[in-house]
Amino acid sequence: MPFLLGLLGILTAIGIWYWRFRMAKDAASEVMDMARDVQSAARRFGFRRRTNLHPADAVDDPRLAAAGVVLAISGIDGPHTKAELDMLKTECRARFGVDEAEAQDMVAFGRWVAGQCQTPEEAARRLGRVVRTKAFDAGEELLEMIGKVTTVDGQMGEREQRAWNQVADMFGLR
Repeated sequence: MPFLLGLLGILTAIGIWYWRFRMAKDAASEVMDMARDVQSAARRFGFRRRTNLHPADAVDDPRLAAAGVVLAISGIDGPHTKAELDMLKTECRARFGVDEAEAQDMVAFGRWVAGQCQTPEEAARRLGRVVRTKAFDAGEELLEMIGKVTTVDGQMGEREQRAWNQVADMFGLR
């Protein structure tokens, strides 16, 4: 009987370590997939890092900057939900006339570039400035996108509302 208990303990320990190994492998795989998505998106949109220039300031495509602004503001209240990401893909397809793959790349790139800033508010400010200079009349559409994505899971939080107001002020819409 003690032999069986010892064998059961050893098998349990092996099972736990195997499970932990698989979880670590899956997490590493997800990180690598995300990195590949960002690389392919950057290639697709012709993004090039520039020396002595913040990545958010180096974005030339206002659509990418808009996706970054939306993701920065919707990420203020915590990690992005699947519903938020799906809503942004839908918005990108509808407003920018892109296909599913390109919308996915816009979301991946926007998420990366917004994450390069210290705070979500800084990302919204930097990327909002890009949208304003490249597509000045896009302010109302950008605010609508932010509103749809941030409220897909409920109401807009206080910090999200302040960031939304900051973008509205940037475009002179408030």
